[in-house]
Amino acid sequence: MSDNVDLPPDITERDELDEREDWEGLGKPWKRRSTLDSFHHAFEGLYHVFNTQPNMRIQSVFAALVLIGAWGFGVNYVDMLHLVIPMILVITAEIINTAIEELIDLQVEGYDERAGVIKDVAAAAVLVCSIYAVLAGVMVFANNDNLMGLLRLPPELPTQPHMGPLQIVLVGMLLLAVIIVWVKRATGWRSFLTGGVVSGHTALGFLIAVSIAMVTRNVAIAALGLALALLLAQSRLQSRIHSLSEVALGALLGTLLGLILFAWPVIA
Repeated sequence: MSDNVDLPPDITERDELDEREDWEGLGKPWKRRSTLDSFHHAFEGLYHVFNTQPNMRIQSVFAALVLIGAWGFGVNYVDMLHLVIPMILVITAEIINTAIEELIDLQVEGYDERAGVIKDVAAAAVLVCSIYAVLAGVMVFANNDNLMGLLRLPPELPTQPHMGPLQIVLVGMLLLAVIIVWVKRATGWRSFLTGGVVSGHTALGFLIAVSIAMVTRNVAIAALGLALALLLAQSRLQSRIHSLSEVALGALLGTLLGLILFAWPVIA
């Protein structure tokens, strides 16, 4: 028996070796996750919640309706903030609730009363955030002059609501995200950032290009924005992530959405 005894690696080295062995056991090369990969996985997690949780899909519909109402009645930037923050809180609570449910289902087999309590408490967080979102929406729209004028007898159509271009672009981006996830789910696509019958990146590029053209009213700047959108579309084709028809649909969607949002006289 040899007198030489190998000292075990420290905890950090041991964890790194275990992680490398796990990757090699899966037949994949071991590498550290980049920041870009982390963002990619985070968006895929968000899409998983949308794709698997009916409540998340219902919340996305209500969020879209609120955004359309904010655009149509021209809420100011403060009220827009009071609408967006509750929506983000509800979505965040739903994400955390889903993660807790997935973890419990992974660890607990069969019925466990304590697991049920944990799930109920997590669902209560979503409920509280949803109540706050409803109250915030009611207070914002109840004090909106354009909406109140529409409810009077005789009705008064909204005139020159006060909504800035940045608010319009924000509404457009959020509505575009909701449209893209619903299209991907309807077509059975499993990834949010790559592939699909509509190129979301191209749609976003053309939405921004149209927004730049409508805000600046300058031909040179509008042409530059269009050129950048075309370069983005070309990169999706060159990388073979999307086909020509998918890129064209994305360009059409982004352009139409931008034109519709800026067609309403909402710039103060």
